[in-house]
Amino acid sequence: MSTYSQIFGGKVNVLASDPTNLINGQVWYNSTDKILKFSQFNTAAAWQTTGNMNSARSSLGGAGTQTSALAFGGSATTNSTQTEEYDGTSWTISGNMATARRSLGSAGTQTAGLGFGGYSTTATSTNTEEYNGTAWSAGGALGTAKNGLAGCGTQTVAVGFGGYVTTPANSATTEEYDGTSWTAGGTMATARRLLAGAGTQTVAAAFGGFTTASSNATEEYNGSAWSAGGNLGTARYSPAGAGLQTAALAMGGNAGGTTTTEEYNGTAWSGGGNMNIAKRGAGGAGIQTAGLVFGGQNTDKTASTEEYYPAGTITTKTVTAT
Repeated sequence: MSTYSQIFGGKVNVLASDPTNLINGQVWYNSTDKILKFSQFNTAAAWQTTGNMNSARSSLGGAGTQTSALAFGGSATTNSTQTEEYDGTSWTISGNMATARRSLGSAGTQTAGLGFGGYSTTATSTNTEEYNGTAWSAGGALGTAKNGLAGCGTQTVAVGFGGYVTTPANSATTEEYDGTSWTAGGTMATARRLLAGAGTQTVAAAFGGFTTASSNATEEYNGSAWSAGGNLGTARYSPAGAGLQTAALAMGGNAGGTTTTEEYNGTAWSGGGNMNIAKRGAGGAGIQTAGLVFGGQNTDKTASTEEYYPAGTITTKTVTAT
């Protein structure tokens, strides 16, 4: 049998940070974390627990990637203005939003985030805020005040859809943002709130939500109109969403929370790896092959963060001893 040094040409390396280009079976000692680590090929999709947020909360906004994410707003003990940035390992508190709110729509990146709508202290909001990596500033107001809506896209080319308004209760309307103002887009076939979204302004997906019960409906947007997509395997409301229209993730959801993850290929949903903690109302970020879920609620609000690695990827594991 070959030894580690014969395969890799040396002893275990001591590194200040984890390597970025992993090789299956590689071993190293992280001198910053003071942990022995190794890489392993995933034969099945799996979630890996990582650093907790500073504030446990649900119904929050999320944006960015697995290694550069943004979490904002939500419900802690009360509605929150807090913003946190994720670097792939840990969360850091950044500039507060101007308006505390939960169940808001979100889009963008860590350095160019967008939050819109939601429920503030006393009412459903039309308020939009833009994040520049440090601070939030006012953007153009939504045409219709909504909470429990979904969104996707970038800070300057975003789309928001569905949600809850006073009359009628559930909404099927869509609005598109150009970095300054919102304009009306196409109407979904199914009016619903507490849904999730993925993609861009012109190639979006809407899935799950609540009508008079949990929904499994998926709809696809082409920039002007919605059409039916493949149904979720598990009907759910308050899932987290991430990815693209043709490569989306649906994570968690429903009253007691669920660990169920599904992957969408633009036509049909299939089962992915289960999360470690059941939750609903979590924030989502990243892509299908590198997803991120954070916060949310089951019996209580959580600050937990998990990273998603589908089957066929190589992930970092830690060596523990008792």
